[in-house]
Amino acid sequence: MSTPKLIDVTPFEPLVIKSHFDFDWKKLQPLCDDLIKTTKVKTFLEIGDAMSSAPNRKKQPHLLKEFSEYYKWLEPVAQHIIHNEWTLNRHFQYFISNSWVNVHGKGGYTRIHTHGPCTLTTAAYLNLPESGGYIEFLDPLEQVKLYHMKDFDEEEFNWKKVEAKTGDVLIFPGWIKHRTQPNESDENRWVLTSNYISTQIASK
Repeated sequence: MSTPKLIDVTPFEPLVIKSHFDFDWKKLQPLCDDLIKTTKVKTFLEIGDAMSSAPNRKKQPHLLKEFSEYYKWLEPVAQHIIHNEWTLNRHFQYFISNSWVNVHGKGGYTRIHTHGPCTLTTAAYLNLPESGGYIEFLDPLEQVKLYHMKDFDEEEFNWKKVEAKTGDVLIFPGWIKHRTQPNESDENRWVLTSNYISTQIASK
């Protein structure tokens, strides 16, 4: 008996969205190097040859003029996704709370985590070499598969990679669990991450 025609009628909004921005990496690389060098603390999320400027709250990319073109481009994109793709509450104001760069040398990666209460998170690939590794998201149907699938393989079925290239910008809700694959290249992988949070607009 042949399989009947199946149509995807999922009524939910897309969770992970990809766009693209042309970064001037030669211009930004010295600045990113400085952001990493002036960060004294290594976060527990970065494993191996890996470092994040996240603890460096004095120098955040979204507050620096060198990144202004990117954030000028990102703002309407993020607001469109929040209000039109995800149809979130228009009585809230959404804005960037923090931003940072991650660098992963050969074998370096970021362990599984979420961005807590952040409404929207963006991950922009400033430099992604060949074999540089991708981001992976944990399937929201994890628990269903865990109890009901025969010969369940957690790595194969739960983790879904999203392929990308230099300049790609991934946009996703902060609550979804994710991690990165190890960088298998001799060249560093650089990613710029930003978090959006919300505050309620005061009624007049």
